Amino acid sequence: MKNFELKAVCVDSRGALKAVKMLKASYKGILIQRDVYFNISPGRLKLRSINESIHQLIYYKRSNRAMARFSNYYICEIKHPKRVEDTLSEIYGIKVIVSKRRKLYLWQNVRIHFDTVRKLGKFIEFEIVCRSKIQETKSAEKMRFLYKFFNITKESIINTSYSDMLF
Repeated sequence: MKNFELKAVCVDSRGALKAVKMLKASYKGILIQRDVYFNISPGRLKLRSINESIHQLIYYKRSNRAMARFSNYYICEIKHPKRVEDTLSEIYGIKVIVSKRRKLYLWQNVRIHFDTVRKLGKFIEFEIVCRSKIQETKSAEKMRFLYKFFNITKESIINTSYSDMLF
């Protein structure tokens, strides 16, 4: 899979929530996420637990740039997360564990995340899911719209993963 994403410090939570409501985005709930990142290169490998009931092994590659960027990713559902974590920890070692509370909204093919990350603060993230070349082509235009609509500033854009910020 591929998405086009942008992450920024959320400097105005009320304004961002107002904007998401103006878009008429669908609220999908709160996700309590625990991401265990392993020491691999290239790319990133994490074991994600969502609300202690859904477990996924996620591998992704993307550049670290302070702008919107494409990310290629693979997700595999996991039935025995403790076993997988122990095995991967033995093989690669754990880089860092990221704990966050995520409010998820969906608008068209965009996942809008309001993240509160332990030890880091509040962030907003846009992930434009690209299931076709047409969606890839239109993603930059859609991201520019979201960037302006949510009043994102260049200074607030984050160029790394939460894992890099904590490591």
